[in-house]
Amino acid sequence: MDRHLAAVLERIGEVARAERWREAAELELTPLQARIMGLVAAHEEGAVGVVRIATELQLSRPTISDSVALLVSKGLLLRRPDPHDGRRHFLKLSAKARRTLHVGSPLDVAVSGLNDRSKEGLFLGLMHVLHRLSTEGTVQVQRMCWTCVHYNGDRERKHRCLLLQKALAIGDLRSDCSEHELA
Repeated sequence: MDRHLAAVLERIGEVARAERWREAAELELTPLQARIMGLVAAHEEGAVGVVRIATELQLSRPTISDSVALLVSKGLLLRRPDPHDGRRHFLKLSAKARRTLHVGSPLDVAVSGLNDRSKEGLFLGLMHVLHRLSTEGTVQVQRMCWTCVHYNGDRERKHRCLLLQKALAIGDLRSDCSEHELA
């Protein structure tokens, strides 16, 4: 069963990569550039810069800097100075980028067909896989509830965020939280 599950996850990863390539080609971008735009879009409330993107994607800063420079030159990303450190910049999507990004994907559509119980079971199972990869060091950056100092729960049925001071439903658990503090 372990091999079957790993194979299914690998296939889903292949679908996600193929979809990223297709969308990138439509936008006349590389898949890396499309991924960078996706990261910036997912973290518009926070400070996203080259260092953070390089760390999350496990790529070198020069590689990310080159891609970001091209996205800025195409008018898809905007550089905003850090108000606290004049040497740093944060990235934001331009209005042009917001108009060009796709909202849904084939994976979104496939998952939407599952019933709520299946979605919750799948989500918890994948969170466990991600947590294990994180604790083994396979995935370097993880801002999920279970690795956060604010999480209080059993990772199965009981979930509470001490920062928000509330119980969390399974659907409220985060795999990428901007308020995350490593436990």
